[in-house]
Amino acid sequence: MRKTFFRFSAIVAIGLATALASAADSYPAAPITIVSGFAPGGPTDAAARLAAKLLEDKFKQTVIVDTKAGANGLISIQALKRAKADGYTLLAVTAGMATITPVVKKAPGYEPTKDFTPIAIIGEFPYVLVSRNSFPADDPAGLIDYAKKNPGKVTFGSAGIGSSNHLAGEWFAKLAGVSLTHVPYKGDSAGVTDLVAGRVDVYFMTPSVAMPQVQAGKMKVLGVASAAPTPLAPGVKNLISKAVPGFEMGSWIGLVGPAGLPRDIVERINVTINESMRDPQYHNVLSTLGQDPVSVTPEQFASRIRKELKTWEGVANDAKIVVD
Repeated sequence: MRKTFFRFSAIVAIGLATALASAADSYPAAPITIVSGFAPGGPTDAAARLAAKLLEDKFKQTVIVDTKAGANGLISIQALKRAKADGYTLLAVTAGMATITPVVKKAPGYEPTKDFTPIAIIGEFPYVLVSRNSFPADDPAGLIDYAKKNPGKVTFGSAGIGSSNHLAGEWFAKLAGVSLTHVPYKGDSAGVTDLVAGRVDVYFMTPSVAMPQVQAGKMKVLGVASAAPTPLAPGVKNLISKAVPGFEMGSWIGLVGPAGLPRDIVERINVTINESMRDPQYHNVLSTLGQDPVSVTPEQFASRIRKELKTWEGVANDAKIVVD
């Protein structure tokens, strides 16, 4: 009886493995949906549509972008959690959704390391540190020196409590050993207005928002938070990490699947995204979206999520940042 049971179990296991391999080999056999948690026209939506185009071109299969905006991306995450782990429902996820909201929000409603299967990063960008034109420093070292001589008097703006540029400012201050005063806004638009008007001192901004203002002479750039100069901030050579070792800050938009997505499907999508990003045509498209191409394996993507979660958890705890 026992031998019969083990024989039956082995047959079932072999049959299941064969079925899964067959499903991966034939993938995709139906349209794919990429869920986007933010309104059309924004960077997340644009990145989702670029990924859809890349997959369509490679797989010769329809790829639909389904916008489920609201609750800072939570509605789209819930849609992913309800989906089958078969590769036909994916999510365009931001660094904020994956690594910041889970550590600053009291009840985020998801755990990225358990609910997501990381696949590939579509694009990334570093933050640039900008200031009002009349600010008495022209680079990160000058800012730190001025802040040390005027503790608590230097203000930094952000898109709101718990936003990525809020945590960027707190982390910068922590690593630099200075005291900065946070000024939260309801979105970056109001913060840009106040920085141009001289009502706030410094601000971590995306290159796509900051550089047109810098080039128009409305604010000045102190440095870029990347390991090397970026074409997204042309002419900016000051690297914040030279004044603050270990500080590199930016954001990314990636593609994830539901938990338990088969490895063969993950690799197939990852290779497609990475190979397509080598095409100069898509480099140019990504550049117009204010992002740089990046090629990582699924394991590297998962490791990056874990590392950033740990970093932001420490920053949020030190600064006592909690969002209801």
